[in-house]
Amino acid sequence: MNKKKVLIIGSSGLIGSVLVPFLQRHGFEVGRLLRRAQDKHPYWHIENKSLHLKEFSSPNIIINLAGENIASGRWTKKKKQRLIDSRILSTRLLVEYFKSQSPAPELFINASAIGFYGDRGDQQMHENSSPGIDFVSQLSELWEQSSQDIKTAGTRLVNLRTGLVISKQGGALAKMLPAFKLGLGGRIGSGKQIMSWIDINDFLKAVLFIINNPQINGPVNMVSPNPVSNQNFSRLLAEQLQRPCLLPLPESAVKLLFAEMGKELLLASTNVFPKKLIDAGFEFEYEKLQKSLLKQLG
Repeated sequence: MNKKKVLIIGSSGLIGSVLVPFLQRHGFEVGRLLRRAQDKHPYWHIENKSLHLKEFSSPNIIINLAGENIASGRWTKKKKQRLIDSRILSTRLLVEYFKSQSPAPELFINASAIGFYGDRGDQQMHENSSPGIDFVSQLSELWEQSSQDIKTAGTRLVNLRTGLVISKQGGALAKMLPAFKLGLGGRIGSGKQIMSWIDINDFLKAVLFIINNPQINGPVNMVSPNPVSNQNFSRLLAEQLQRPCLLPLPESAVKLLFAEMGKELLLASTNVFPKKLIDAGFEFEYEKLQKSLLKQLG
């Protein structure tokens, strides 16, 4: 059993809430860095730049998933700044603190997103592809840049460029389900935009794979090797629920309802391939969307 200490930031979100028990089952000692003072758990105050780590003062591995939900509300100027600050300020604080610790962590895993690549149509993106020019691209690039200094301490850095996570417990799929269960679902816009996704179970296994394979570093695309168009995603979801897929959401309605957020999150096409995971020998259990939806909704 592996008794290494893992400190997770953002443990109450969709991924963090399942990653904690997953790593515990695999023998890791897991700490959750919380935002309020706790007797039993490590906590921090980002505003005054203080961390109270208790028995997790020297974690072997840090997994930073913290960041305000990018899909919650319109992207006003204030909202955009909160999205930036919730990622950059927290990451910088963690990096500044832990790079000066002895011993420094052996591995720092920092969240990112496939939004890094922006709207690129059908062009396939690998980890060495250039960033896009959209707000989500700039946000992801800044987020990754804010973690780079941890490498000066000899710590291995991995940035998880995550696609749409398929889980009935939350995220985009959970938001789609009510409409699709009522038979009110359909493609968004033209439906031709590419959606790169990953089953939550493959995500967890990929994190463990990264931990156990020290040759993996830098950006890692956390997506299935088989992306789908939005039209096919909608059709497969409706078929799994045994409902029709007849009511599209026109592009004009997306822009009216969600403005810039809708354009970049719902209408953008990002065709991403998990080259680093594949090259390292990782095997996806849920390569095809049909199998993932069956697992989550069957």
